[in-house]
Amino acid sequence: MRWSIGEISGTFVAGKPGFSCSDSDCLHDPSDVKVDDHSNIYVVDSLNHRVQMFRQNNTHGTTIIGNGISGNKSTQLSEPRGIAFDSAMNMYICDTGNKRVQKFLKL
Repeated sequence: MRWSIGEISGTFVAGKPGFSCSDSDCLHDPSDVKVDDHSNIYVVDSLNHRVQMFRQNNTHGTTIIGNGISGNKSTQLSEPRGIAFDSAMNMYICDTGNKRVQKFLKL
């Protein structure tokens, strides 16, 4: 949701309220979110085993890590729970189900 000063309610910016699915505009147990300098929103979508990126003013996300299926290969996630970026915008994902932290280099 987006919030403006003085407002008492927010605006949805990612996901479908009340729905859990794996479509590009849906999330299933989102657990962490970060916003970059370009207002892109990165959402850890835990039970879809992926990280979704939502560009500013776009409610359809792009899967940037994971494939929606739990796995332990370097390109897969299993119930990820956290996300962080370093100063070079490399991404770190807490891959909880695999008991590891993965680093993904900025392209």
